[in-house]
Amino acid sequence: MRSKPTRLERWRKRIGQSRFVVGGTNYCRETNFPYAVGLLAVCASITVGWWWIQPQSVSNLWPEMGGMTLDVFFILIVFAWFEHRGEKRQDIARQREIIDDYKRWDQPEAHYRIAGAIRRLNRLGVFALHMAGARLSKFAFAEQGIEKIDGSMFFNGQWGERFGDSTVHMVEVDFDRISCRSVIFSPFNPLGGFGLSGSNYARFEDCSFNETDLSRAIFNGAELTWSESPPEEIGYAEDMGDGQWCWNQTHYGPFYLADLQQASFKDCWFKNADFRNVDNILEADFTGAKGLEDAFFDNDEIRVAVLAQAVGRPAPATQ
Repeated sequence: MRSKPTRLERWRKRIGQSRFVVGGTNYCRETNFPYAVGLLAVCASITVGWWWIQPQSVSNLWPEMGGMTLDVFFILIVFAWFEHRGEKRQDIARQREIIDDYKRWDQPEAHYRIAGAIRRLNRLGVFALHMAGARLSKFAFAEQGIEKIDGSMFFNGQWGERFGDSTVHMVEVDFDRISCRSVIFSPFNPLGGFGLSGSNYARFEDCSFNETDLSRAIFNGAELTWSESPPEEIGYAEDMGDGQWCWNQTHYGPFYLADLQQASFKDCWFKNADFRNVDNILEADFTGAKGLEDAFFDNDEIRVAVLAQAVGRPAPATQ
């Protein structure tokens, strides 16, 4: 059975994947900044060494040192920063164009090109993807070396465009073990105002979110369906023969160890959902969600609370 990551490990991963850390690392690797700092240190050492060998007034050293510092700072750092920024913007635009060109073509070649573009965007410190209109099947983000898509947009809510331009259809897509914080999978159901549940605009079939950080993610009005009903039991206890018992887990639900803190599933339509072994499920919003009557939960208390929220009733007080 996979161990649950500790809070310290989660924070360490978030800091390591933060835009500041990734951007700073890329800047140092792709520009002359480390060489500029090294050159400045060498020149300063030579100046101080010369002063040590032939002592003289410090006022005679500062003009030369100051001029050298300004030359290094403006030529090797400031100008390099502007050049790097312009090249970075062009590269980001190229990678986004690649994703936009291939995201509606659900073929292995398109998957490789999309994955490569996402990896390059991640190295550039960009994690928010524009996936409106995407058609993906049998695609695994983590297996493609992608760790983070925070702030991405899938269905963008522009349902008035030509049919298919912005709708999203994902089949057997694995979001396992990646960060999906604040991802907008669907902002709302365009047909919700007509009293219709379910949506043809954002469909996620047999998708997996194992160990995924879905905090503040939005699935409002989306269809989340699985073709097979989950088993009643998720594992069994085995007697090791010496009085010790070992738990063997045989089934992992689609949200196994997913963090649903402040996630929103308003007006979603579920089929064969399994919310066992989920973190912070009671902090998620299931208002107006359909299909939860047959869903599986860790215990009756959670089940009653979620169903009460779905139909707009206050959860019964626990004894």
